[in-house]
Amino acid sequence: MKRVRTKQMIPLFMAGFAVVFGWVGVFKLGFWKPAQGPAPGFFPSIMAVVMFLASILAFIQSFKEDGTVKYEKQELLVIASGAGIILATFLIGLVGSCFLYIILWLKVFEKASWKDTLIILAVVAFIVIGVFGLWLGIQFPLGLMEYIL
Repeated sequence: MKRVRTKQMIPLFMAGFAVVFGWVGVFKLGFWKPAQGPAPGFFPSIMAVVMFLASILAFIQSFKEDGTVKYEKQELLVIASGAGIILATFLIGLVGSCFLYIILWLKVFEKASWKDTLIILAVVAFIVIGVFGLWLGIQFPLGLMEYIL
């Protein structure tokens, strides 16, 4: 009998997370409003389906890999970055922490120029604020900034 490894446990955990995320998107936030179009749960629900399918594929793929599990530094750095975004969300909000992540990642790790960094940040800001904030009406957590404002 084979042991269950982290390369199998993580996709199963993420599939479960996707189910919860999709349920909240459809039933709590709403998927579609007939008169207005997409509701705040529209995009999260679609992403939950994509995440669920990707998790199942990663789970199936994990059986084709050999028994040794070796994590690369870059893999762990991405996980640590995600944890950093979550922690920073409590302080400066989700949008602020994502913008800070983009700046830090592009400047520190990718060694991008300020011009490229600001162009990418502007495009992401337009998408996040314009599409998700204004069009879909998603309310992003503001962290401690919510109490200050």
